[in-house]
Amino acid sequence: MMLPTPLSNLARTCRVILYATTALLTQLTAAQDSETTSITTDALEYYLVQAFHARTANDRIALNHIGIEVQAADDGFLVTASLEGYPAHQAGIERGDKILQVDEKPFHPVFSFNAKDSEPSEFVPATAVFLLEFERRGEVTSIEINPVFENLYDSYRTATLNSVQEFSVGNKTIGYIRFWGLSRSTSDLFTLERTMRKFRDSDGLIIDLRNSYGFLSSRHLELFVRNGRGSFEVSDTANQHAAIAQDFSANAARTFTRPIVVLINSETRGGTELFAHGLAKPGRITTLGERTAGKIGSYTLSENTVRYAPADQTLIDGQRFESVGVVPDDPISFPFAQSRRSDPQFETTVDILLGRI
Repeated sequence: MMLPTPLSNLARTCRVILYATTALLTQLTAAQDSETTSITTDALEYYLVQAFHARTANDRIALNHIGIEVQAADDGFLVTASLEGYPAHQAGIERGDKILQVDEKPFHPVFSFNAKDSEPSEFVPATAVFLLEFERRGEVTSIEINPVFENLYDSYRTATLNSVQEFSVGNKTIGYIRFWGLSRSTSDLFTLERTMRKFRDSDGLIIDLRNSYGFLSSRHLELFVRNGRGSFEVSDTANQHAAIAQDFSANAARTFTRPIVVLINSETRGGTELFAHGLAKPGRITTLGERTAGKIGSYTLSENTVRYAPADQTLIDGQRFESVGVVPDDPISFPFAQSRRSDPQFETTVDILLGRI
């Protein structure tokens, strides 16, 4: 594995100052209340939010998908994330790729694989293999791909487990886990605690929260921060995304106490950005990447539309969080449109960990 050249302290200091200034301007801009927005069934985000907010497992809408997050772009859709173990990832599709067509028709992230004239609750599993065309650094490639039929809550939970790995750099071992989705269900918390045992011999850990979503529990923080030191004050106890206990039980046997670097970006939203906020509180854990979305408001579902109401009045540790988010300790920009062989954010996390373990 090629290691990145360590960044100079001066360069990092300049970036931190720039990000701090940007964060201040963002807070000033966000002083006015945000507007309620709507997400409809033609967007993958609808199915993500619907699945995470469904009251029961049977209420989660399943759809044919290939395991990506996307943004609209000229002549197609830009891939901003590819879920580990899912069809796009297995086919080699990466963030920064632009999907152009499916079966020689313009690509649509929902309706290329699901009937447009059907109600979402009436989608059926696809039986065909699709021909998908995508562009990477100016070169167009066609591949055959077979979607999965699954709700996105289950997909994000599975992708989190698929992401777990350890790798060696020199005589050190680094663990990696990408939290695609945080869940407060008892079974998911138990599974996570069991998964964390795989890192008991790791010298350091990378927690990847890029493009993530979900609901934060105190038990998530207890896996990485002892004695409630990651706890924070939430002024609105009804906030959907944070369930923070006032009393914490110390359990050193299941707390990862070695160096940790947390990766965040503009698509880190909801409970996972509050997770990043809590992890950063003790000062032992470094956050790296880009400022998070600042989206901790509430969602309501009605008539095939998800409406998002911003949490303008909710304070986190006495400060507005909506539209502000988490500013990383070590800012490293990595635009989604930047298609490259390497991941500068990930490489820098490895660099930082090697300097601490």
